[in-house]
Amino acid sequence: MQVVTNLLTNASKFSPRGETVQVDVRANAETRTARLSVEDRGPGIVDDVRDKVFKKFTQIDSSDQRSHGGVGLGLAISKEIVELHGGTINFSSQVGRGTTFYFDLPLVE
Repeated sequence: MQVVTNLLTNASKFSPRGETVQVDVRANAETRTARLSVEDRGPGIVDDVRDKVFKKFTQIDSSDQRSHGGVGLGLAISKEIVELHGGTINFSSQVGRGTTFYFDLPLVE
């Protein structure tokens, strides 16, 4: 629940007012995993900071004029939780079009 809450909070924070945040859950029988993805319509993430996104206390915009609050722990905590459950977390992004964060967890019988 914490990971989903963190991803939804970020998506709603960075999406323009009136835009839709999309959530998708799918099982992959081939890899025996389930993927949950959260897609926003925000500004996107530039490639220069891609390796910093899941680090503690990281703010992509750390200027005094940044328009979104937070301390930069949500994605780092999400990564730890997902990995403790044997999964992986990642994202895809297009600058100006939005970002999709997703995580895969192993399916259990």
